[in-house]
Formats: sequence, structure tokens, C-alpha cells
Amino acid sequence: MPANLAAMLRSMLKAKQTASSMELRLLREVARTLPTMDGSSNAAGMTRRRSLKCPRCDRRFAMPVHLGRHLSATHGRKKKVA
Repeated sequence: MPANLAAMLRSMLKAKQTASSMELRLLREVARTLPTMDGSSNAAGMTRRRSLKCPRCDRRFAMPVHLGRHLSATHGRKKKVA
């Protein structure tokens, strides 16, 4: 393989990697500014923190619905009737 061809391939690969990282950065920025399903902004970060801990095991959840589903499915606990 001629030396200039190898240099050209290396250059193309580096350009592609740079473009990919720039595209990923742009997509993250756009996702950060878009509203979420509940209408609130997601400016604090891409994901919610898992702050709700299951009282029976070490699993953590970001939303109360997910914790409730886990409790009923895994630990056999029913929902409270209001």
C-alpha cells in the first residue's frame, strides 16, 4: 500500500470520528432542551436520578409508578386503596 494512501485513510478515519463525536454532542444538547413526556424540561440532565429505594431490597427507581410495579410484581405487595 502506498504511503499516501495509508495517510489518506488515516485522515478520513479521523475526520469521521470527529464528525461522529460532534453529532453525538449535538444530539445530547437537543435532547437536553426538548420537553419530556410530562411537559417539563429535561435541562437538569438526560436521566432522572434514582432516588426512590425499595423498602425490601436494594433496587432504586426514578418514578413512584416503577417502584409500585416492582413491589407488586416482585414482593407481592398490592397498591393502597385511597
